[in-house]
Amino acid sequence: MNSSARGPRRVVITGAPFPEPSVRALHEAGFDVTAAPGDLDEEGVIKALDGAWGYVLGGSERLSAEAWERLPDLAVACFLGTGYASFMELPAHPSPLHFANTPHANAVAVAEMSLAHILDLVRAVTRTGTEVAAGRWSERATPSLAGARLGIAGMGHIGRELARMAHAAFGTEILYWNRTSRPELAALPYKAVDSLVDLFRSADVVSLNFAHEPGVNDGVVTFEHLEALGPSGHLVNCSRAELVDPAALRSALAEGTIAGASIDGYYTEPTPAPADDPHGLLAFAPTRLLVTPHSGFHSTQAMARMAEMAVENLLAVGRGENPPYTVTG
Repeated sequence: MNSSARGPRRVVITGAPFPEPSVRALHEAGFDVTAAPGDLDEEGVIKALDGAWGYVLGGSERLSAEAWERLPDLAVACFLGTGYASFMELPAHPSPLHFANTPHANAVAVAEMSLAHILDLVRAVTRTGTEVAAGRWSERATPSLAGARLGIAGMGHIGRELARMAHAAFGTEILYWNRTSRPELAALPYKAVDSLVDLFRSADVVSLNFAHEPGVNDGVVTFEHLEALGPSGHLVNCSRAELVDPAALRSALAEGTIAGASIDGYYTEPTPAPADDPHGLLAFAPTRLLVTPHSGFHSTQAMARMAEMAVENLLAVGRGENPPYTVTG
């Protein structure tokens, strides 16, 4: 590569600080590691990657298929996580670039965050804590998660972890919908439903835990689903905001069609000020809507494992091999 002729191959890592052991492993292998912000626009990312050999996408930036053509020195791009498609669009044609990710390393962390969102909404933790901070004291009763019906949309690694946690800890009844059959779950005390609408109709809380596929399932959760959930129901979305039609969610929150909702992340990241929010949803936070900054994946343990897998990918490409966790378009 041209960059190797100018000195050590440079790897650019975006987002939260990379764990020191993984940075050290790259340094020991002869790589120069630099950090870049995780909220750059595409032009900013291209500028940060000028002359770079490797790229670890750990922030919220998104790159189009055309962007890679402007990075002739880049040999490998690795997404920290599983659902890379929401963040980096792969080229439509064969490319010399290697694309990789770190599959399922954060499944437990995201399941934990989903459960935290569920508890927060059902037991009104943020809402009542905010009221106390404002000088208001409320002792209104809330529902309990114990014995409630939890609907899980997507029974992949994250959904199964969430089901295990909720059922073991609270005796929660688990209902689920998955796009493909899951016969391996038949022996477990979970009940499959036939459609996504049926899941919303049958559950007290619905958690979205399936992958966002840009251009394929944007806005797959509509007002019909939220209406089926009902005025005492809660929606938790620790996948991607885009799975839910924002206009439908705004209408449901405004009209009391559902009790509340949460999102780990947002349609625009970082979030705008509520007054500048084109979707009009942030005005409902924190009383009807809980929004956290796309942090479900980011436990210390998950970050360490994702970083280790990213290093494995980079070192393999450095040796002239395919990355062990490769992805293809």
